Amino acid sequence: MSSDRVLNAAVLGATGTVGQRFIVMLSQNPMFRIHSLGASERSAGKPYSQATRWKMSEQIPQAVRDIVVKSCDPAQYAGCDVVFSGLDASVAGDVEKAFFEADFAVFSNAKNYRMAEDVPLCVPVVNTDHYAVIAAQRASRGLRKGMIVTNSNCSTSGLV
Repeated sequence: MSSDRVLNAAVLGATGTVGQRFIVMLSQNPMFRIHSLGASERSAGKPYSQATRWKMSEQIPQAVRDIVVKSCDPAQYAGCDVVFSGLDASVAGDVEKAFFEADFAVFSNAKNYRMAEDVPLCVPVVNTDHYAVIAAQRASRGLRKGMIVTNSNCSTSGLV
């Protein structure tokens, strides 16, 4: 993949604090374009600026204000290259599984897959060798580009 290709990103759990942090970080990264935002059924169908109670110190990025929030159904995310999930663990397991089984690359902040044998638990720049497990994950599930990668929890991140 060319390093100058801009990836279309989706954020699941976009109205929550973790989702909002993803939005701020992605909106400042030239490698990504926020393409889709997902949240609960009560937020779906509303423009993002009306669906969320913004908690970040930065303003809502202009590029996302008018994006209509979708439900978290993979069929609604055609055109997305990568999915960042800020979903609460109570719903993340099934939703993230549906997305990676639909052949999406999913990066999860939830705990649900952290202990799965074939899911990399990554701490950026510390254990990038863990990404090697993605090939086995794809092969065992018959996926071409779908995958799920998790981050460590907040107590571990602070130690490295």
